Amino acid sequence: MKKTAMTKAALLALATFGASTAFAQSSLTIYGNIDVAVDNVHKGQGNVAGTTLAALAAASPAFKAGFVDKSTVTRLTSSVSSVNALGFRGTEDLGDGYKANFVLEGQFQLDIGAQSGQDNRMWGRQAYVGLTTPGGEVRLGRQYAPMFFTFAFTTIEALGGADIQGSGLIVNNLQVRQDNQISYWLKTGGLTAALSYATNAGVDARVSSTRGSAVTTTSGQIIGGLSAGNETANSGNRGQTFGLFVNYAFNPGFLVNGSYHSNKFGNAQLYTAGVGAWDNLDKYDAFAVGAKFTIPGADTILSGIYHHGKFTNDAGDNEGAKINTFALGVKQPIGNFAVGAQFAYSKFSNFTEGKDTSLMLIGDYNFSKRTKLYIRAGYAKDEAGNTALTGTGLPVRGGPLPLLTGFGSLETPFFSGGGANIDATTRVVAVGIRHQF
Repeated sequence: MKKTAMTKAALLALATFGASTAFAQSSLTIYGNIDVAVDNVHKGQGNVAGTTLAALAAASPAFKAGFVDKSTVTRLTSSVSSVNALGFRGTEDLGDGYKANFVLEGQFQLDIGAQSGQDNRMWGRQAYVGLTTPGGEVRLGRQYAPMFFTFAFTTIEALGGADIQGSGLIVNNLQVRQDNQISYWLKTGGLTAALSYATNAGVDARVSSTRGSAVTTTSGQIIGGLSAGNETANSGNRGQTFGLFVNYAFNPGFLVNGSYHSNKFGNAQLYTAGVGAWDNLDKYDAFAVGAKFTIPGADTILSGIYHHGKFTNDAGDNEGAKINTFALGVKQPIGNFAVGAQFAYSKFSNFTEGKDTSLMLIGDYNFSKRTKLYIRAGYAKDEAGNTALTGTGLPVRGGPLPLLTGFGSLETPFFSGGGANIDATTRVVAVGIRHQF
């Protein structure tokens, strides 16, 4: 049995390409990541006056005449710098360029020792079997979405809770992981490419922010929720999802990539208990492009990502919300230290025209290649924009970050569950330690 350190989420998922063998014919690798921090999250006073969201917030003791009160919490929090994971990867050499392989990967909370994410599924991060051939690899099961790799290859971080270069992924959880996926992977020279199709990647008949044990057929559930990927005879095309990813590494210090994502909602209803239906969702399309460059000699890492997503509401192809996101990152190693910063800007280009601006400062001390002490300090400012009407005529305001979290489009809220208020600024400071094995 062999243990190996995995440096990025992308490498975890792609490790079957060129995997080393512990024995002549096969190998079994155990790998993982442990990340925990003490953080402080402060959310400013949010303003939802004059919107339907005020009716939901009114039940909270922190709600005062249209304003959601400010709050501050200090926590022991998992997965701030990178997401906790435990995985098993097996490979068997079948000869003549053929290999059988599998990946089982779960997620956990170090603060309370419980499974976390993906509604506490044991193998919620990945669970697939694959066959590598001289012409590429075919994988079947729960997998990362192709679009995820644009962000994983390009970010200067590791897509943990404080990695704001992943902001483009907030608009739809199916851009991160998908149930029932069939994918084809090709790697040759500097080219890595993937094509995928999912029969139901994870869309319920009702989409809401409900999740876990509270999910019922009446309440609906978050996109990508526990049973949202169930394939039933009467579900039509609900959840069908297509993806494409192409990455080219010109040399070890320079890469460019792009990806496409499209999923059908099958006229699923966007729903919240106490309010009812907000809209009916027809489909969602998105593309992303990214680049990453390491300056020779200085080892300074520069990266940038652009993402555009568009919802189409109801079967009449009515125009839904459009979201544009830009993200930039820079990181400089200095001996065992590394310092850097990330900036992200996300905006509804129609709908409310609300926007979110985020900045994250980065500091690392690397005890070794596998263990580091880190600090993260940043903020996200939401500008609510205009009052817009949903398909059922309900008034809302807000930028993509808090508004889409409340609608159930996100699996893990911003800042490792810290969340954000509409029309407010959220600040976070975290000090933690990360170990990979």
